[in-house]
Amino acid sequence: MTITQTGFGGPGEARGTVYGNRAGIAAGRREWWIAAAILVAAAFLIRMWQFGNPLLHVDEDFYLLVGDRMLHGALPYVDIWDRKPIGLFLIYAAIRELGGAGFVQYQVVATLFAAATAIIIARIAAHMTTLPAAVVTGILYLLLIGLAGGMGGQAPVFYNPLVAAAALVALGTFLTEAPSRARIRRDGLITMVLVGLAMQIKYSAVFEGVFFGILYLVMAWRARIGIAALLVDGALWIAMALLPTALAFGYYALRGQADAFLYANFFSISARGGTSWKDLGSRLGDTFAVLALPLVGVLLSVVLESWRSFPQGVRAFCFVMMWLGAAFFGYFAFGTFFDHYALPLMAPIAAACGPLFFVRRGYIGRIAATVLLLAGAIAYFGFAQAVKKRRGTQASLDAMVAAIRPHLTNCLYVYDGETILYYVVPSCYPSRYAFAPHLNLTREAGAIGVDPLAEIRRIMRGRPSVVVDTRSEKEKYENPVANALMRGYLARNYHLVGQVPRRRTVTMIYAINKPAR
Repeated sequence: MTITQTGFGGPGEARGTVYGNRAGIAAGRREWWIAAAILVAAAFLIRMWQFGNPLLHVDEDFYLLVGDRMLHGALPYVDIWDRKPIGLFLIYAAIRELGGAGFVQYQVVATLFAAATAIIIARIAAHMTTLPAAVVTGILYLLLIGLAGGMGGQAPVFYNPLVAAAALVALGTFLTEAPSRARIRRDGLITMVLVGLAMQIKYSAVFEGVFFGILYLVMAWRARIGIAALLVDGALWIAMALLPTALAFGYYALRGQADAFLYANFFSISARGGTSWKDLGSRLGDTFAVLALPLVGVLLSVVLESWRSFPQGVRAFCFVMMWLGAAFFGYFAFGTFFDHYALPLMAPIAAACGPLFFVRRGYIGRIAATVLLLAGAIAYFGFAQAVKKRRGTQASLDAMVAAIRPHLTNCLYVYDGETILYYVVPSCYPSRYAFAPHLNLTREAGAIGVDPLAEIRRIMRGRPSVVVDTRSEKEKYENPVANALMRGYLARNYHLVGQVPRRRTVTMIYAINKPAR
């Protein structure tokens, strides 16, 4: 019987190792190059509609600002403060070397990272489904991340390919019959280096790293590796995972800034204030509204068991489900439930849907692929339009800049608004806490290393020539004492020179009063 690669599941396909559609992993190099090209093209087609939007997400704008200032000598955590690992800022600093304004550049680079993740997910899924179905899993991933705040350059968009690559290496070992100690040790080292690099983009990768580490220990135990050798290998894997972070810490220690690094990266997060159960429930509801349909797809994959039609399908599907469990553990462990915190879930969810797109009975696979992709595409582009209305576009930013520049004789101060204004105006920033929420949110009041009220007073004593404030529904999360303090300064010493309305928000631009003659 000739085995052909014919597409999604259809009627009359035999069960077992000889069937109408072979496992995607058996496809030739040329077929995989075509699959990769399709996924890269899909990534650009899906994401290009937001290219050039400078207000895609306030987080990404801040990362771009930090990357730019690093090229001018600023040291994160010391000269400009945040909690993200240094690796994320190094990526944005490298992107600034590409030239241009930086917005299209970071969005294109993020798209390449997303495409790389989609290709790796397809490789994982190909162990338990056909190549066309594996390609669908990659496209599904590209749509899902856009629905969870990943249309641009959020941190997980950059670290997901590293974690997915680590999963692919671990899966290869897991699928090997009786792997040798040398194979387990080597693959474990590769996996943990990838996890370690991912952790220097966002520390939440640690949860999936722990899962991979435990899996390697179990595989080593089953390979009858002695306790002493097991301990040595485990120590090596942990060391490799921690090495990138240790190197970053070592650099700061040599600069005499060890305390600044440790506080920003590890200690400050535990000092943040809590969030109400109502708000947490609302965020969870929004996230699971996005996840509901793909999780139904995962459930159908479990129930329909089409992965059993492939020689390595059972073990591969088991691996992916364990990976998904680890990702969910990390999501719930952080407990803040912002939309982009769900981005690490999207890789294993997409991979777990892969077998659904190949089902031997009838046209279930084709129907499932059509429904998930069509629903994902409609939701994605609807969400993209909503983002533009809510956060604004280039025209919104241009209006802010036009109101600021004629009055800018000293530093701009963005008390509440778009941090990217420091970058595009351009302007000095009057505080190392350039990311506005660090000074104006209630939950940050005791978690940034200084008293935010004292810092606001210090900034305003410097008489910034322009202050940006925003009126929005988000004020319920803001520190009311800080708001009252700032708006007192504005009422006494500043006058309104511009307003830029967006959906649910109005950005207010104030210029300092000129002294009476």
